[in-house]
Amino acid sequence: MLTTVSVVTPDQVVVPGRTDKQIRRLESQLVREHAGVPPSLLHEWVERAHARLATAPVQDFVPLLVERAVRGFARDFAIDSPAMSATCPSNWAHNTARRLLAQALPQRWEHTRGVARRAEQVARILMPEDLGILVSAAWLHDIGYAPELIDTGLHSLDGARYLRRVGVSRQVCGLVAHHSGAAAVAEQVGLGDELAEFDDVPGHLRDALWYSDMMTGPDGQPTTLDARLAEIRQRRGLDDPVVRALAVNGNERRAAVRRVHRLLANRRPRPARRCELSSSGCDTWQLHDHDVSRLDHADR
Repeated sequence: MLTTVSVVTPDQVVVPGRTDKQIRRLESQLVREHAGVPPSLLHEWVERAHARLATAPVQDFVPLLVERAVRGFARDFAIDSPAMSATCPSNWAHNTARRLLAQALPQRWEHTRGVARRAEQVARILMPEDLGILVSAAWLHDIGYAPELIDTGLHSLDGARYLRRVGVSRQVCGLVAHHSGAAAVAEQVGLGDELAEFDDVPGHLRDALWYSDMMTGPDGQPTTLDARLAEIRQRRGLDDPVVRALAVNGNERRAAVRRVHRLLANRRPRPARRCELSSSGCDTWQLHDHDVSRLDHADR
């Protein structure tokens, strides 16, 4: 009877700690080479790529594969970074949301596109300097659902923390963190203190983002507030923390929607820079005064 013997060459033997030391040296090298990328973000990329290869039977190639993955992330970041898009931040926001959601979570991406369309329309109630902030926050409000960003499981917090790491403005981070009554959800899951890292500033911008989210269905199509709340309850179930939080933030959501309805009815459209109001590449919904009156009446 013949016995087959597997031969392991010396360079294939996993030496405890050797790969980890190589990864740390690689990370230091990448930090030096990519000065435009926050070191904390590079560390996150390295850790993520390394974790995916942790069970590889042959570890010799792990540092090389990690390096390739991180250089790819860094290349995309350099092309599509907040700093590179400073003249039109909503373009960066659109591209980031598409990268994180379009393939991994296609229905969430459709909802996001719808919210951005609605925000482009609602932007006419804001001063021109605030238009880019609202549209950017609309594109980014749900990126915390992306599998690669999930940390705490509270999508508004995970998304805001990612945006802070990559250098997005404090104002946009705060809008994303607290959108649509997220503070009440955070309290339900024991993350209230963590969410409080970000500013929650009442006002037209906050109301407009909440409105854009609450008036857009999961398929990205326009809806009413009552229909949206009913859909959330049906989809998530009564025991879900988002549904339980409606007892706390439901009236606040309704009040924000009503305030925006009134502003839309009372103000004429303001001129806007094309890049900030057309970043979705989609037709903007038309909302006429009689539609505002009908929606306001339906949500009372």
